[in-house]
Amino acid sequence: MIDQPGIQGLNGFVFYFTLPLMLFHNMATAPLRENFDGSFVLTCLAAAITVHLTGMAAARWIFGRTLTEQAIQGIACSFGNTVFIALPIATELFGAEAALPMALLITIENGIIMPFTVALIEIERVDRSQLWRVPLTALTAVLRNPVVMSVLIGAAVALLDLDLPALLNGLVVLVKGATVPCALFAMGATLAGLPISERIWETSFLVMLKLFAYPLFMFLAMSLLPDVDPVWRSVAVLSAAMPMGANVYLIAARYGVYEARSSTAVLLSTMCSVITVSFLALTLADGPLKW
Repeated sequence: MIDQPGIQGLNGFVFYFTLPLMLFHNMATAPLRENFDGSFVLTCLAAAITVHLTGMAAARWIFGRTLTEQAIQGIACSFGNTVFIALPIATELFGAEAALPMALLITIENGIIMPFTVALIEIERVDRSQLWRVPLTALTAVLRNPVVMSVLIGAAVALLDLDLPALLNGLVVLVKGATVPCALFAMGATLAGLPISERIWETSFLVMLKLFAYPLFMFLAMSLLPDVDPVWRSVAVLSAAMPMGANVYLIAARYGVYEARSSTAVLLSTMCSVITVSFLALTLADGPLKW
């Protein structure tokens, strides 16, 4: 029904328009001054970096991969489909309370994990005399990411306690309703076009790290924060349990390395997550995680 350019257009519509508007509105209208929890952000980041480095270590010492391939495997383990899957589920389970922690988690992935991966890849690819360009490349990746910028601008509006003009607020509320259905449709259409690799053992190992090791790391990390909001804790574990995001494949394709295996890992993790994420969602349906 929709050809490949149409699917790309739908992905662009979500990533560059509806999703940034929704995240901006969620952050701008959130009680950020009262509810922001820096320890939550640092703990989630620590869990993400831990599983990222674990994936890189496995790529290096088990599969003998180069630094670029190690970086791809690292982000495969630490970059989940938080936008297209976690966000709808968290919103359904916890309502508006999930908006702020989800926005922070999406920012961690897109604003820190992705630039960190890009920097690692650039370190191996650039001439040693041009290493000074690596931080600039990573910073550019952040500034050009509409998801990160929408969260940062929305946070600034919330911290400054600014009221959104009625016209702008009405427009955002109207448009952001298209985010979830369009995102889910675009995700399915994208997965349908991914190639499949024959290295199932290697990709299966990555899937195990993403679907089981990462949420376990996050669960253990959250146990160190007994005073954190139970909804925030549940959202963090739910987000960590997501299958790999399609951006993993897009980064691999951009640099022309590990493409078939990364696409297989994205597809396989998404298929397996139908069971694992459904089980977790049913568990959380009885209430947020409490210690």
